[in-house]
Amino acid sequence: MAIPGDTVIFTAWIINRSASHLRDVTLVPRSFTNEGMEVLRYTSEPVERDLRIRLLAPGQSVMRSFSYLVTEADHIHGGSLVSAMQVHATCRGQVVSDENDAIVSLSGARKDWPFPADRAGQPLKRRKNAEQSVPA
Repeated sequence: MAIPGDTVIFTAWIINRSASHLRDVTLVPRSFTNEGMEVLRYTSEPVERDLRIRLLAPGQSVMRSFSYLVTEADHIHGGSLVSAMQVHATCRGQVVSDENDAIVSLSGARKDWPFPADRAGQPLKRRKNAEQSVPA
C-alpha cells in the first residue's frame, strides 16, 4: 500500500533461464499508469544505454530500478499504479520476448493515512519496493 509522499521502487530483473546465450537484450518500459489511466513518468530510471545488454549468459541476470514519488493526484484516483515492462532478445537466431507488470496498491481514503492531516503532502522517508521479474 502506498500513499502520497511514498517513493515506490520498481525493480526489473532480466533472468536468462535458458541454456543458451541471449544477445541484444533490451528492456522496454511499456507503460506506467495510475487508476485514472494517466500516463506517469518515473522519478528516476536507468539511462537509455543501460536498458540494452549486449550479452546475457545462461543463468546470468541483470537488474534495473525505476522509482516513483506517489502524488496526491494518484491518491485521488485510488486503486493502483501499474508499471509494465517488456524484454526482447535474440536466442539462437530467433527473437524472444516476455512482459510483466508490477502493481502497487494505493490507499483509497484519507482516513487510511498513517499520519495526521496537517502533515498531508509532506514527503515521507518510507520506501516501498515492487519487484518485477522479466524472464527472457
